[in-house]
Amino acid sequence: MERESTDKTTYLKKGPWTADEDEVVMNYVNKYGPRDWSSLRSKGLLPRTGKSCRLRWVNKLRPNLKTGCKFSAEEERAVIELQAQFGNKWAKIATYLRGRTDNDVKNFWSTRRKRLERILQTPSPNSQKNKGKDLVFHELRIPEVKNLKTFSLGWFLGCCCLQSFIIFY
Repeated sequence: MERESTDKTTYLKKGPWTADEDEVVMNYVNKYGPRDWSSLRSKGLLPRTGKSCRLRWVNKLRPNLKTGCKFSAEEERAVIELQAQFGNKWAKIATYLRGRTDNDVKNFWSTRRKRLERILQTPSPNSQKNKGKDLVFHELRIPEVKNLKTFSLGWFLGCCCLQSFIIFY
């Protein structure tokens, strides 16, 4: 999709990126480094905004990105500790994890939190789903908390994500 400006001489391209555009961004970064993104447009190299170019580099083209691979146990611990410290400041947390974007971190956290919430839900004995079946018990190994002032729901959810759990049917 292209959008013309008011003076009808320049336009902004929106929508999917092409391989040629990716190559232009890569060449630009190799020559000038990852900065001054708006100059890509002002120099006539790309009809995209500087913000669009920066986000493309940060989220897709950076050479050290870890896309498609699972978080290691060390990365999981780091996310949990940093989330307890900073809250949901995903961009700040991502700066502590090499090759991870803020979106990667946010998706990791949300997935683990939702999975834990599903696991911790105990079905009521009268529910239709469990008629004639045994109740489901969950045993979680949670570390001892010495200072309750620092104990938060985020920390609890994070620790439970890392701990082994056993489901009995």
